[in-house]
Amino acid sequence: MPQTIKHVMAAIDYIESHLYEKLDLETVAQAVHYSKYHLHRMFTGTLGLTIHDYIQRRQLTEAAKLLVFSEKPILEIAFCAGYESQQSFTDIFKALYKKSPKQYREEDEFYPLQLRYVLN
Repeated sequence: MPQTIKHVMAAIDYIESHLYEKLDLETVAQAVHYSKYHLHRMFTGTLGLTIHDYIQRRQLTEAAKLLVFSEKPILEIAFCAGYESQQSFTDIFKALYKKSPKQYREEDEFYPLQLRYVLN
């Protein structure tokens, strides 16, 4: 397995094990012991999307799952997804899912924006 893929997988593993925390490029880069610039280039070059986009899509996918399969209040789900307010969560959720978290919950149909990447 090429070194770049190993390093990107290490970043993905870290992200996946910390999905319910506030994550950013700098945090992930420190965790995998790379400069944020180098990690950004490797990650984007390998996956075709930035760490920010990957984190956001994965967190919103997990939030969507909670909306459909749990009774947790939307505010609690927003905090679980790493957002500091229900409004910021709702704005981003609407931008990517094209409906509010409340509408999504009412439709009771889960579909993921982003599943975990597995690189071979």
